[in-house]
Amino acid sequence: MADQSPAWLDNGSGAAAAPPSLPAADAAAADIAVSDRSAEAPAAAAAASTTAVDESDLSKMILFMRIANMGLAIAMMTCSIITMISLPSPAVWVLAVYATCGSLLICVLETQLKFLRVMVALNFGFLFNAIWRFAFYILMGSISWAFKNLFGRAMGIAFGAVAIFNTYVLCRYPSYRKMREKIAEEEDKRIQAKISGQVRKQAVSSMFGSRKK
Repeated sequence: MADQSPAWLDNGSGAAAAPPSLPAADAAAADIAVSDRSAEAPAAAAAASTTAVDESDLSKMILFMRIANMGLAIAMMTCSIITMISLPSPAVWVLAVYATCGSLLICVLETQLKFLRVMVALNFGFLFNAIWRFAFYILMGSISWAFKNLFGRAMGIAFGAVAIFNTYVLCRYPSYRKMREKIAEEEDKRIQAKISGQVRKQAVSSMFGSRKK
């Protein structure tokens, strides 16, 4: 009699035995999630290290670019003043004046003083754009080339080389402006600390000097 039980009872018992396989599926899913997280961890660490290296390289590039721009601007001002002193034609004299003003703008941009930095950012924001800075430097180089002397030709070539370098840095490092502002703020803090130290020293020396009297 026991062997003649209905078939649906056997199917039911088989179906009821299926749920115990669910924990195995959950364990497999958990293993997959753990493996995904373990695979993502090295990628995140690599991305963080790459960012740190880029920031370190960017700070060095900014320093080198500032030195190159300042040196170029000073040399261009010297060339323009020499050209103006030599009393050239009125057209060349006007170009020399324009080149002097442009060189002063580059110097102001690279000094990183707070009040000058804000003024440049508000009125000459094109200098923070790779394409427009390249165009400005090429324009300055063409002006110096128009002086038609050896110094002017050398400055024209130098402006072309520095323009390419500036464009490379601005395109290679999109965070250039943020890093530049960060460096400028650190310089402002150092300057303020030095000024505060000098003020304290003068105050202490004047106080003890008045006591001795």
